[in-house]
Amino acid sequence: MFAVVRQESAFSRDAISPAGAMGLMQLMPKTARSVAKRLKKPKPARRDLLNPKTNIQLGTGYLRQVMEQLGEHQVLATAAYNAGPHRVKKWLPDEATDADLWIENIPFRETRKYTQRVMAYSVIYERRLSRTPVRLSQKLQPILPKKQLVAARIAQTGRPPTASADNAPL
Repeated sequence: MFAVVRQESAFSRDAISPAGAMGLMQLMPKTARSVAKRLKKPKPARRDLLNPKTNIQLGTGYLRQVMEQLGEHQVLATAAYNAGPHRVKKWLPDEATDADLWIENIPFRETRKYTQRVMAYSVIYERRLSRTPVRLSQKLQPILPKKQLVAARIAQTGRPPTASADNAPL
């Protein structure tokens, strides 16, 4: 989460992007409303997204949602936080691919650089938070084809990846 905040807003609580994303975790108002509904929280007004507590609560809720949708795969969830889960699902390979190669082939330069930076920052913040850092190579698990990703998720949890109101499951 710290790595996402670092990349999204550089810890600026009042950041607003040209596209309209707001706050520390740069949430789009529509996404924030959807997540709030899913979490059974009050519908946030635009100004609420500049409140760090609200923004982080909804931003981490959204990050958890994309993690669930994408089989708990950190690389896929990171790319999806930036480009949207619907795009990441389209980018899934036909056969298992090394994560670093998959990242290098993300068709959007912004999402490719974003994913690289967030993954690198995640190791830095684990260290800064006095946690045992997980080697980046361990975080870069292979990117599986859609069918294998679903099967792996079922084997891991006993249930398929979840869907959100506007995104179908894998």
